[in-house]
Parts: sequence; C-alpha cells; structure tokens
Amino acid sequence: MKIKAPNNRWISGSVLLVAIGLTIALALPSNFSGSSEPVVVADAPAELSVANEDVAAADLPIVQTPVVAKLGAPGTEEKILKFRAQAADIAARELARIAAEKEKKAAERRALRAKYTVNPARARISVGYGRKGRIWDLGWHTGIDFNGNFGDSVYAARVGTVIFTGWRPAYGRTIEIRHLDGVVTRYAHLSRIRVEAGQEVDVGQRIGNIGASGKAFGAHLHFETLVNGNYKNPGIWLWGSD
Repeated sequence: MKIKAPNNRWISGSVLLVAIGLTIALALPSNFSGSSEPVVVADAPAELSVANEDVAAADLPIVQTPVVAKLGAPGTEEKILKFRAQAADIAARELARIAAEKEKKAAERRALRAKYTVNPARARISVGYGRKGRIWDLGWHTGIDFNGNFGDSVYAARVGTVIFTGWRPAYGRTIEIRHLDGVVTRYAHLSRIRVEAGQEVDVGQRIGNIGASGKAFGAHLHFETLVNGNYKNPGIWLWGSD
C-alpha cells in the first residue's frame, strides 16, 4: 500500500523558512550576541577607556577674603548726601510755607473778629460812667459797673493782648487788655483771673470771674476804657453811644 504525501502549500512554505533561517545562523560570527551595545575587544585603543571615565571638575582658586559688593557707581555716597540735603531743604521750605499760610489766615481771622464787640459780663448795668460821688477816689465813676453774681464769667470785650494781671489798689484783682485800636480795657474787682500777661485773647473769651475784691461793696464787674492813660466812656466804645 502506498502512502501519499499531503499536498499542502502552507507546510511547504514553513519548511522553506526554517531552512533559510538555519542557513543565516550558520553564516553569522560566533561572538554576535544580538545586543545593540558596541563590542569592545581586549586590544581596543586606550582612548576608548579614557573616554568612558568620569570627568573631574576643574580646580578653582580659593578666595581667602570675602568680596564686599559696592552698590552704585563711584560718587554714590556723595549723591545720596546731596539728595538728602535737597529733600530736607524742600521739607523745611514746605513747613515754612504752611506756617506762613496759617499765620496769614489767623491774621485775617483776627482782623475780621476785631470788628466785633461783646459786653464784658452778662449782667445789668448798676452804675454808669461819670456819676459823681464821694465813694470814688476821683470823686466820680470812671467806668461802668455790671451788677452780676459772684463767680459769673467775665469776657474779653474785643480781640486783644493781655498787658497786666494782678492786684491794684482799690481795683482788687484786675485784668488789662490792649486792643488793636490802641484802647486799653480794664476789668476790676474780680474773684479769679484766668489769663496771663502777654496772652492773646479772642472776642468773647472768658478771662476771669466776677468778685468783690479791692474797694467794692458787693460782687460786680467794674469795666473801664482808657486811651493813652485817659478815661473814656466805655459805652461809646462798646455800643457807639453813651
């Protein structure tokens, strides 16, 4: 009985591929390992081994003294000092300008308020100017009396500067104020003085309190006006009439 070989083209192709592979394997060198790494033989040049060594860092000079950095160009310190001087000068001139402006406004305010007059006490008049009588040293009344209560406030009649505070015979505790028109006002028989000589006062500012100090027969304010040391009618100065 005969055995017939199968007629299969797939089997024949596989056998052929195996045969080709064996042929190629026998033709390659025996030291081929199939790796992609380069093969270095024993007698390879020395440059290859040196090339594969680590490269050491270059030797750097050792700095014994730390280097101090200098900011800015030459002359920087002089420029800074000059700038500070200029800034201080500008600030000083600005402060002077502000002070002058404040003084100007204060002067304008004083000039405006200098036009106003107030009664030196909130009380009725008990004795007018010029009344004659032996109870007064000159034989007549040199001012106006405001018959207030003990401790009532006494006010500056106009803007001015205090020129005297203290005790005067017959007047007792006294305040004298010189005003912008040259008139001096005198506030006498006070129980308390609230200002000092040299102090500027505003119109209506409280300067003292009514009392009965000096030659007085009860609590009241004696108010006088003097021009060059001469008595003038306080009513004309206060209200423009007797």
